Amino acid sequence: MFPYRKTKYTLDIVFPNKMYGGVYSLGPLIIYNLVNQRKDWYCERIFLDHGKITAPLVGFSLQYELDVAKAIAMKPKSGFTFAGGPVVELHTQVVAQHFDFVILGDIEAVLPSVLELYEKDQNHFLRNIQKIKGVYVYGKNTLTRAEVKDIDSVSYPLVQPFPDSIDEDYVFGKCFILETERGCPFKCHFCAIPQFYEGKMKFHSLDYLKKTIDEGLRINNVQKVVIYSPSFVHPQRKELLQYLLEKKVRVSLPSIKAEHMDLETLKLIKACGQKSLTIAPECGERLRFTINKKVKDEQYFQFVEFCNQAQIEKLKIYMMIGLPGMTTEDIQEMSSFLIAMKKQFQGKMSLSINYFVSKPGTVFAQEKFDKKKLKEQEKILSKTLTSFKVKMPKLATSYKEWVLLQD
Repeated sequence: MFPYRKTKYTLDIVFPNKMYGGVYSLGPLIIYNLVNQRKDWYCERIFLDHGKITAPLVGFSLQYELDVAKAIAMKPKSGFTFAGGPVVELHTQVVAQHFDFVILGDIEAVLPSVLELYEKDQNHFLRNIQKIKGVYVYGKNTLTRAEVKDIDSVSYPLVQPFPDSIDEDYVFGKCFILETERGCPFKCHFCAIPQFYEGKMKFHSLDYLKKTIDEGLRINNVQKVVIYSPSFVHPQRKELLQYLLEKKVRVSLPSIKAEHMDLETLKLIKACGQKSLTIAPECGERLRFTINKKVKDEQYFQFVEFCNQAQIEKLKIYMMIGLPGMTTEDIQEMSSFLIAMKKQFQGKMSLSINYFVSKPGTVFAQEKFDKKKLKEQEKILSKTLTSFKVKMPKLATSYKEWVLLQD
């Protein structure tokens, strides 16, 4: 943690949701480190349930659509406010109306220039920053995105503070968050992530990751690493896991691509202390290929067999209903697929089914949220998946997520 110090300039970075989730968000940590490394600046992280906004320059990290209203309610009445994050990338015009400016793209390529202009002239600050690539002032300048060409070239957010006391709501415990890659090479029609980086993948080098692990564990005095990536397809993921294993560090992987896992990798993951894995087949095979998630059922069954051999204890499955073109037959196919998978897996299996919510910029951007169709599909599943305890969000909440930020 950067100790409090009285400085000429201050910035608060706000995660407008509960602290137990926000401490694991990488975006605010990047800003927290970038700002506090500057001589005349001090930055605090603020959460919905912890901390108070006091700085004259305030940034909001918007990870979820429903957090926008919370951020607007938290906004101070004076000073400058800005926002960034996935929601800003997806709903730029809608969000930008509520803040003095928004940041698009890699924050490391934008924030230093913003802070420099703030230091020079606060009276003409909003006019001056319009020239910075990646800064957008609503209705004043052209939309641009900033990019860090080589993510090894920027400093990593090594300081990652946790409260002195945490409870079970902090699902990963005290840990060090390790970004291995940015972007996603897969182009599923429902997913917005590839457009953030125009389909380009950026990987940290193995040497960079090893150095970051060593420094991060030392500075934060923890012995657990959470891998931060949309898909964990790093070309040297086995070498990385082996390094973590040799250091006797526990590892957590929030989600993986089943088709890119082999037995050796799963054994390394298990040896690093992870007992549970999460995958997202989304739907049955026919529809899966239609939405451009080209993974056959047999690849998932092969993955389950690898899980059995590696003695993985728990498998979390994420599926969706309401996908474009989803028929009754697709629902039945999905049910048969899940039942067969559960029969094959020797450990405990949990199932989460989410409602499809269209995202701007995707192939399915114009798809409506059909509550009637979703209720019908949910009813079919409830009759066929009697052996599963299914976790689902509230339909009203998902609908609100869709309708809230319609451009």
